[in-house]
Order: sequence, then C-alpha cells, then structure tokens
Amino acid sequence: MNNIKYLFILFVPTVILTSCFSSGDDDFWDDLMDYESTAYVTVDNAADTLVDVTITSDDTTIELSLSSYTTEEIELPYGKYHVLAETVTDSLVVDEDFELDEDDYEYAYNLNLTKEDYIVENIKYTAGTDYSALLEELEHEFEYEGEVYKGYDAYVIKGALVVPETWDYNLDEEAPDEVTITGGGNSTTRSKLWRAEYFVTLLELAELLENYEEYGDEIFEDYEDEEDMGAGSSF
Repeated sequence: MNNIKYLFILFVPTVILTSCFSSGDDDFWDDLMDYESTAYVTVDNAADTLVDVTITSDDTTIELSLSSYTTEEIELPYGKYHVLAETVTDSLVVDEDFELDEDDYEYAYNLNLTKEDYIVENIKYTAGTDYSALLEELEHEFEYEGEVYKGYDAYVIKGALVVPETWDYNLDEEAPDEVTITGGGNSTTRSKLWRAEYFVTLLELAELLENYEEYGDEIFEDYEDEEDMGAGSSF
C-alpha cells in the first residue's frame, strides 16, 4: 500500500480478426437465440463465522456455505433475486430482495452480505523512478469515520448489499508488484478493493511500526501510561 510500483511497457501491434459463419449454420443461430446475459457476482461473507447462503429467483436456487471473511464467485442471469444468509447458529445476516439490471451496463458485482463499508485503493505504477508521481501520491488523502488518512489515494464505498465492480483487484486478489501495459505512456493506475475496517487497521499498524522505528519503545511507554490513566478513571 501507499507506494509507487513498477511498470513494464509492451508494444504490441493490433491484429483484427474476422470470422465468417455460414447462413446454414443452424446450431450457431439456435445457440445465439438461447443466449442469456449473465453477470459475475462475488458473494462476500465479512462475518466472523460460517454463513449459509441461499439465493433464489423464479427459476434459480443457489446454495452456498462461506467461511468467515471469504468470498465465492458465481454467475447469475440478470434479473430479480432474493438472498437469505444465516449463521450456523441461525442468526440472521441478511434476508432481502435484490436486482441485477442489465440496463445498468454493469457486468460484475459484489454481494456484500453484511453490508460492510468498502475502500478502494488506487495504486500508481510507473516505469523507473518517477519522483513527481511519488510527490503527487503524498498529496492524496481520504476520510473515513471522521479520521483523515494522508498519503493514500483511496475512496470509500458505503455499505450496500449489491456493489457494482469499480476496481481491478477484488477482496481475495492481491495487487501485483509489477504490471505490463501496451502502447505509450510510462505510468498507469490499478485499483484494489478492501473491507474498510481491515484496510484502516493496516494503516494504523503501518503508522505504529513507522513510529516505533523513529521513537523506539517510547511510544509503547506512552501507550501504557494512557492505559493506566484509563484504568484509574471513575467511568
């Protein structure tokens, strides 16, 4: 996080391929008429326990069991659905209708069962050392729950059941250290999705480690002093 990564630039000529179909190819036209548009849906269980999920429509029933903090990708035709998710102790997680609308021109979604807030981090890749890009990166900031985090190019997606995909790397995908692009240019940006609580925890840990490298055990002594003061309060 929060670093400039490297970029490989690859120049590739464009080749246009065309295919011809025989007017008598009945199988092709039959398949075309039977084609049903679908969307990719990543079912996200951010609960700290196993969750059983049932997704239903008029002609579809899908049942899943997701361990805590895991995801599973499925493919669903566009349309209206109902999702029921319960823990193994029968605690309700979600029991709602939702719709995948083909007219929205969205092709992938997260089904966010616990309606967690998400954070999308934008990661800059540059060819070689680009100090201007590094300085630009340091000027970024984002705010979450009243706290401002400086030096991070990110934005918050407030919790919702259905979240259209606006990122390159989903929750269970790692952003690579290097990427390759075709054509000109010496930089590009990729985006990584995080659960907000987890991302903010990573930032706080990074800040703690950075302070430790600078101040040593003093920061832990200060922390212990604050804990002692809290223990002696009248609340």
